[in-house]
Formats: sequence, structure tokens, C-alpha cells
Amino acid sequence: MINKRNTILKIFFFGALLLTINGCVKKDPESSITQVLLVPLSPNTVPATTRAFISCDFSINGTLYATQVGYNTTVGTVRYTLPYYTLEPKAGSIIAYNVAGLNNKYGSVTKDLEEDKVYSSFLIDTIGNIKTVIVNDNLDDPAPGKVKIRFFHFAQNTPALDVVIQGTTAKLFANRTYNDQAANTAYESFIEIDPGTYTFLFTNAATGATEYTTSAQLLLPDRIYTIAARGVKGNVTSPLGAWVYPNKP
Repeated sequence: MINKRNTILKIFFFGALLLTINGCVKKDPESSITQVLLVPLSPNTVPATTRAFISCDFSINGTLYATQVGYNTTVGTVRYTLPYYTLEPKAGSIIAYNVAGLNNKYGSVTKDLEEDKVYSSFLIDTIGNIKTVIVNDNLDDPAPGKVKIRFFHFAQNTPALDVVIQGTTAKLFANRTYNDQAANTAYESFIEIDPGTYTFLFTNAATGATEYTTSAQLLLPDRIYTIAARGVKGNVTSPLGAWVYPNKP
């Protein structure tokens, strides 16, 4: 009887000890993350006679995330499929587009990458005027059953554009000029529309003439999309076209 009682007391003592130890152990905090999209939309290098297309390696703070990613030479409307890259937040982060296989930068941008934030970066323009831009992506869900969409004007040598749904006169986006979100961050924002299959017209904001017509785009409910004008107006090799990305597919 005594042995049984001692055994029960020992079990109770060690159980209490384990609970005390577990209560004192510090658990690792959840990892902090941020996400960045990298998009090469610079259509060509110089000299103009060669029209050699750029191929990039992507790096953030010296870490290589993708290699040999080039401007999509398909004429017309293209969908981008590369993912957001996930990394630790860091102030003064350097997002770089490097010459493929080399450490030389085509362009880079420095940004405080904050916890739980999402960003898109783009390499735009031709080599002599190359720019790296970065925007904030608010990927909060749209209203139930709606679609979020935004527009960027990244087609150099192209006038200010309106974006109109084919068959309507309503302007989704009006008088958008080249790289205008760099000076006005309001242009980073998304608007909401109904889901459906849409053909978008990029029209000259001054004359109303259609500069480019996208292919039909299926926009699903509860999703988020970015559309951009790309290429160079009047250029044969890399003409004016459109780029579409499902930020939340």
C-alpha cells in the first residue's frame, strides 16, 4: 500500500514539474514575411538596330530568386505567371534586375520591405532610360462576387491612355500617362468591377482613337488583377501590347 501511494505521489510530482518546465520554455515567434513580384517589362536594349531583348536575373539583397527571365516577345496580350517571392522584411532592401549570368545591374530600386506587405516591381523603358519601379499591392479581398483590377502605363513613346471596356463608353481608367504612378501613388490602387470576360481598349486620351485592343480576358469573381500597357508604339519588334497578371488568382 505504501509503495503504491509513493508511486502515485512520484507521478504527480513529475507531472507538475513538466508543466512548470513547459510553461517556462520560450516558443519561437512566427516568422515575419513580405512578398515581392519581379517583372521585366523593358522591351529591348541598345543599339536600336539590333533590338536585342533583355534577359534578367532577379535578386533581392544579394539573394538570387530567378534567372534568365526575359521580356515576353509574344506580340499582343500576355499573361505573367511567375510567383511572388517570399522573404524576410528589411529596411533598405535592394531589388535588382541584373544582366543574366552577371553581377551587372540593368537597374535596381531600394525599398523598405515591411512585414505582411506585398509589392510589385517592374523594369521598364529601354537601356538608355531604364527605370526600376516598385508599387504597393493591396491584396485585400474585393467585395463578395466582385473583381479588383488596376492599370499601369508602361509603354514608352505612347500618349496618355484611357482604358475602356469594348462595347461601352465608360472609362475604367482615364488620362493615364507613362509611369504616372511613380509621382501619384493613388494610381497603385485597384478598382472593383463585375466578373466576366472583357476586351479592353487602350484609347488615346486626347483623340479617342484606339491605340491597342487586348485579347478577351476572363476575370473571375473574388480575384485581383493588374493590367499594363507595354512595348513601344510604332515599333515592329516590340509593339504596343498588354500585360496581365492575376495578383490573387
